[in-house]
Amino acid sequence: MPEWEYVIAMERWISPEGGLALPGEDRAQVQAVALEVMIAEAEAYTSSRTPEGMASLLREIRRRVREAGKRYSSTRDDVHDLQEAGDAAGARKVLEEYIASEVIPRYRELAETDLKHLE
Repeated sequence: MPEWEYVIAMERWISPEGGLALPGEDRAQVQAVALEVMIAEAEAYTSSRTPEGMASLLREIRRRVREAGKRYSSTRDDVHDLQEAGDAAGARKVLEEYIASEVIPRYRELAETDLKHLE
């Protein structure tokens, strides 16, 4: 599994002119992470062919990961609050709804694990 953190950190390498040229191995890793965050394969491939496109692709990856992380964190907070209030069914429902709507597989899998621990 490609390392999201490494790919997201690549954004710091973007030149002042707004581009980033990467060697083949790093470019392939960015493309793999792009697919994991549900960026279309054609878009990931096309974007990664130019320094400006690569910079844009990295920014989009970071945005999607950040937003998915916020959704997951908010869901976990809601689940925790419901558990503290003794509403296990409500907590389960919140997780089930999140799992049904989350588009990023990694975060869905985390929530599925959380749901198993509720049982």
